[in-house]
Amino acid sequence: MALQQIIQHETGAYSQYWRVVETNLNYNSEEGEIVLYGYVSQEARENGKLKLDSRTFTVNTSDFNMYFIPPSIDPQDINQVKNSYLFVKGISGGEFSTATDV
Repeated sequence: MALQQIIQHETGAYSQYWRVVETNLNYNSEEGEIVLYGYVSQEARENGKLKLDSRTFTVNTSDFNMYFIPPSIDPQDINQVKNSYLFVKGISGGEFSTATDV
């Protein structure tokens, strides 16, 4: 799974294919961090090309409790990575709020 969202990099190039590469979740403090890498395309990523861009998202306690506590994981094959995509897409007005799952 990944996200399709066109975002222009500061160089003028566009990242279209975004994937979660890191989930750092602390169940004790109920906080975390999600990192996405952006590539020119899915083919570029699959062919070992370097990432063009990255985005880091902080997960606060209320978001943690909505997306990452045990009851929100596992039903119907939901896991932390899938929930990371849901979290990123759920940020109101965020860069990925209109992203498409790919």
